[in-house]
Amino acid sequence: MKPQLLKISNPADTSFNLLKMDGQNFPTPWHYHPEIEIVLMLESTGKKYVGSSITDFEPGDLCMIGSFLPHYYKSDEAYMKNNPNLRARSMVVHFNTDFIGNQFWETPESYNIKNLLERAKRGLQFSKETSANIHPKFVEMFNLEGMARLLKFLEVLDDMAKSKDLEFLSTDPIQIRNEVDSDRIKKVLEHVSENFKNQIRLDDVAQLANMSESAFSRYFKKRTRKTFSNFLTDIRIEYACKLLQNDKLSISQIAFDSGFYNLSNFNRQFKAIKKITPLAYRMNYLD
Repeated sequence: MKPQLLKISNPADTSFNLLKMDGQNFPTPWHYHPEIEIVLMLESTGKKYVGSSITDFEPGDLCMIGSFLPHYYKSDEAYMKNNPNLRARSMVVHFNTDFIGNQFWETPESYNIKNLLERAKRGLQFSKETSANIHPKFVEMFNLEGMARLLKFLEVLDDMAKSKDLEFLSTDPIQIRNEVDSDRIKKVLEHVSENFKNQIRLDDVAQLANMSESAFSRYFKKRTRKTFSNFLTDIRIEYACKLLQNDKLSISQIAFDSGFYNLSNFNRQFKAIKKITPLAYRMNYLD
């Protein structure tokens, strides 16, 4: 299926759209739309692609995806085999920035939410604690109607705006101009996701995009605001952070498993990005 700009229609009696996804996996392809999207994962594991980021998702995963920020959720392979014991379930909200009127955002009480929606342009990942707090309100919102539903949604947005433990998913939004752009970026992200632990050659990635190495390098930096090498390093470091949260693997093993074949290079790259050594990161996390 070709990447696409999705058209999302609100029911006639609501100002925003609520959707429950329930299937063997998530069939929606790499896509984007003008609406802001909130996704609360209920069941399934896999990888989510949001802008230039590739991260794991699991039950309880909560994120907000800004307007026109390309994204899709890819369930793990087990969910693609029609296993009756596995389900992919999530609750999704779509809404435009003016869903309650532009003047609303000029009130001082709405400042935090307005700031939240601005930050969502890069994609926002919320902690498990925030997700656990919002989960029952999400469920309640789906069971309400009319003004009660709108007020509950504003409460959810306010809780998300007050969260102190969120992270940006993408350093800068990927600039998508057309379906050819979208298809190229999707192929590159999938290739990196599947092969970042191994050596990835620039010419192999350029061939995926049907471009020369020099043309691809210019193209990728223009669309993602970073070089392909820096992008690949970011993916590997984020994976290493997940491994460092467990004290059973040595630092050298983690470096190797994350796609680094030189321990000193791993330490140097890690400190340059995280402003802390891998060992110190582990100790801080375990503490």
